[in-house]
Formats: sequence, structure tokens, C-alpha cells
Amino acid sequence: MWHVLVGERLISLPALALCGLGIGVIAGMFGIGGGFLLTPILHLIFKLPMPIAVGSALCQKIGTSIASFLKHRQYRHGELRVDWIMLGASLLGVDAGTRLLTWLSDAGTFTNAAGRPVSIVTITLDVCYAAMLLFAASMTVNAVRKGATDKRRSAVGSRLSAPALVRVRVPPYVGLPSVGIESVSVTVMAYIGFATGLLSGLLGIGGGVAMLPVLVYGYGFSIRDAAGTGILLLFANVLVGTFEHALRGNVDLRVALAVLAGSSIGSQIGARATARLSSQTLRVSFAALLLFTVGAIGVDVVRSLS
Repeated sequence: MWHVLVGERLISLPALALCGLGIGVIAGMFGIGGGFLLTPILHLIFKLPMPIAVGSALCQKIGTSIASFLKHRQYRHGELRVDWIMLGASLLGVDAGTRLLTWLSDAGTFTNAAGRPVSIVTITLDVCYAAMLLFAASMTVNAVRKGATDKRRSAVGSRLSAPALVRVRVPPYVGLPSVGIESVSVTVMAYIGFATGLLSGLLGIGGGVAMLPVLVYGYGFSIRDAAGTGILLLFANVLVGTFEHALRGNVDLRVALAVLAGSSIGSQIGARATARLSSQTLRVSFAALLLFTVGAIGVDVVRSLS
């Protein structure tokens, strides 16, 4: 009753729910859906095939993203115009990422140094995960350093430069009054939306783990506003991504619902924590979490290839 058979593995439902609780806390705190942790956990710890881990992780985030969105709206975090600007390009990216995952799944295996077969899709996604998380961690660390530098400049009356992506002037433009930005390029935001959707369809992550540091470091959002900004967009991504993965047989509803049972509660706790913790604390915690996940994925890649 408390276990389900997924493929050739017997999976504990209470363990999945407990995992979901922790994922939900992270999703609520950082507005990222938690998929960058959930997909590797389902694959590395629960030993699910990578395509099923990706599809099931996307499916459970439908509930998590709704709960996080409602809580952040209550605290009035974020700028919804960003979500609407990125939406169309992001959904195109979801379709492209899902098709790419299907192609990788059909690519088969290769033989490692010990003569054992290694799945091409698993190794490829592990490398993509590690590269993406290192990018997100580096941007987050840079944001922390830039914040410290800006404080010193402000103390001596020096002029602060605009964030990098705000300085990119490719028309047309739109203002983001809720976060105090006069104008940004709609074109640049659309490309960011496509990249977010591509990551969502390919890796089952919603895309928030990549978008959060872009908003914080690239546009100068506070981490609270960044967490509240992307959730509506991520909801659309995971909804479309879940549908496409379900058509390909990559979604196990039992796994998704068990994780969702815990993550729906955890997301409320995480959103409350965001309102109480300082931006500096949140940024440092986010970077540390990313680096820890990269380490775990790196160990798995080394084991697979040796």
C-alpha cells in the first residue's frame, strides 16, 4: 500500500512525500519550482529512468507553482509584466526541449571504461544540469559581490551602474514599475523566456533556477521580487511540458502526486521564510544549494564513466 512499482523499482510513497516537503520549501523560498533538485533526486536516489524523472518532476510542479504564486501575490512580490512578455517564447522553448529529450532517449547507450553500457540521455542531462547550475551559482555569487561593492560605492557617494541586461538597448522597450526599472528590452526578455522553456522541457526543472539569477544579477531585482516574478511563467511551462511528456509516456502520476502532497505544504513554509530572511542570506543559501547539487551530479557522472 505504501510502495509502488515504477519500472523495475519499488518506490516508497512516504519517502517521496518527505522529499516533496523539502522541495516545496526550496520552491517557496526562491520561486524556482525545485525541479533542479527533484529530477536528480528521483534519478540518483529513487533510481527512476531519467525521462520518467523529468516528466514526473514537471507534473508535480503544477501544484507547487500554483501554491507559491498565490503566496507571493499575497506578499506582493514580483513584476507580472515579465511573465507575460516571456510567455510565448517560453512555451516554444518547452516544445523544443521536450523534442530534444525524446531524441536523446532514442540515441541508446555507449560503453564506459569498465565495459558497462551507459545511457546517452542520462550522461547528457547530467552534464547539462551541472553546467546550468554552475552558471546560476556563479551569477548568484557575482550578485552578492556586486551588492557589497555597491554598498561601498554608495557610502562614498559614487554613481552606481545599471545592471547588465538593463543596459542592453534593443527595441521595443517596456517599463517595470513594480520593481523600479524604467525600461528594458522586450526582445532580450523573449530570448531569455525561450531559454527558460528549453531547460524546462529538457530537464524537467520549470526553468526558474536559471531565471532567478538572471533577474537578480542581470536586471537588479531583489531576490524576493525575482522569486515572485517567475512563478506564473513557470506554471505555464510545467503545464505544457507535463502534457507533452505525458504523451510520450514519461509521467508517473503516483510519483508526482506523492511528491506534490509534501511540496504543497513546503511551498507555503518557504514563501513565508522569504518574507522574513534578508536578501543576502537568501542569495548565499541559494548559491550553496546549487554547488551542493553540482557536486552530487558530478559524483554520479564519474561513477557512470569509470
